[in-house]
Amino acid sequence: MDGARFAARCIAWSLALFGLLRLSWIELHLVLPLTRLQGAVAVALFGTPAQPVEVTLACSGTDALALCAGAVLAYPARWTARLAGAAGGVALVLALNTVRIGTLGWAAGSPAWFHALHVFLWPAVLVLAVAGYVFAWMRRADRLSALAADVRIGPASPPVHSAARQAPLATRRFVVIAGVALIAFVVAVPLARESAWILALGGFIAAAAAAVLGGVGVPAHSAANVLWIQGGGYLVTHECILTPLVPIYLAAVWTAAPTWRRRLPGLAAAVPLFVALGIVRLLVVALPDTLVGSPVILVHAFYQLLLGVAIVVLAARWRHGSGAAARATAGVAAAVVFLYLLGPLYTRLVMYPGGARLDDPQGALALFPAFQVGLYLALWIAAFMATGWRAFLAGLTLLVMTQTTVLLALDALAGLAGLTAHVRDVRGWTIAGPLLIIAVVVNRARPHR
Repeated sequence: MDGARFAARCIAWSLALFGLLRLSWIELHLVLPLTRLQGAVAVALFGTPAQPVEVTLACSGTDALALCAGAVLAYPARWTARLAGAAGGVALVLALNTVRIGTLGWAAGSPAWFHALHVFLWPAVLVLAVAGYVFAWMRRADRLSALAADVRIGPASPPVHSAARQAPLATRRFVVIAGVALIAFVVAVPLARESAWILALGGFIAAAAAAVLGGVGVPAHSAANVLWIQGGGYLVTHECILTPLVPIYLAAVWTAAPTWRRRLPGLAAAVPLFVALGIVRLLVVALPDTLVGSPVILVHAFYQLLLGVAIVVLAARWRHGSGAAARATAGVAAAVVFLYLLGPLYTRLVMYPGGARLDDPQGALALFPAFQVGLYLALWIAAFMATGWRAFLAGLTLLVMTQTTVLLALDALAGLAGLTAHVRDVRGWTIAGPLLIIAVVVNRARPHR
């Protein structure tokens, strides 16, 4: 199984388990009694809390449980191994969550300790435990598969390098590491919002941007983590620094570099690299409109656009090697032309079925339809034209159908349940959607070529 198929299956399994555990009947008859049981066991182990602690569905640990079981069930191993691995993961999460509830009750008398355990320590412990368990289980599953292969091959067959059979593909390793890193990132971001280090980086970015603007003749100054120019102030928040590109970059470095000697320079470059990107992002906002068009859209979608271009370049290099630069340039150019000439019209056509009740202050949804088509077009031109235009049209049709379905679903959730998607989730799917569809279309078309 390649990385794209594993990622698609992992997402599907996790979402299915999330949805299953959120069903009212399941919550009432399974999740809530299980949560109360954990609370009772926690009281028996740690004693009655000094202050009342309400154990609700939010304390059930089902989010970590769904992620752990979803990753295990999606992995290419025998079903007996998957089911056993998922059961072990469920047991681990429930045990840790019971201890979590107990320690929170034990610390209820001290608001400072309770806050530190509830907001900082336990989320990190759960993520690290789940990641460690999944990685350990995957390695064990690979070893068992290799042993089974040795038995099937037999002693009379030509020798097969066992390390080559055990070593997962680089794409699979990257997807797994990036997935775990993204989960850790999502958990860690709320903990870092008030971090002194993040605020200091924000102040440095604001000061550096002010120096650059002053150097080109634009009056500017900084105060703390705010850049001030004639048009107003621009606050550098944690979202300007902590982008989902960080875990993806770290996963790429870890996968590409085989030894610590090669990994350390790439890991060490993460902080200066993303600080530099933060400065560029702030400059895009602060520069006058005559120099940079549509600055508000560019700043909110800065990392999305950057990641899209990087994906196109990497796909072209992966497929064509030395001829990658010209193909990647052609793909990006085609995407820009589509976005500029046809993007607004296409967006109006696709957004119409979704209604008008979606709150979109950052323009993530407004950019979503046209950007996905532009990314799909760029990837196809840069790397997958050899698959054929029938496959291209089939994938494009599927992409349009998924866009309409997603917009209708978001509209229904907003209108009926008052739920709105986070901007980060919208931008994530804007990138992931075309990648998954291309992976499906190319894999299906490959046997017919």
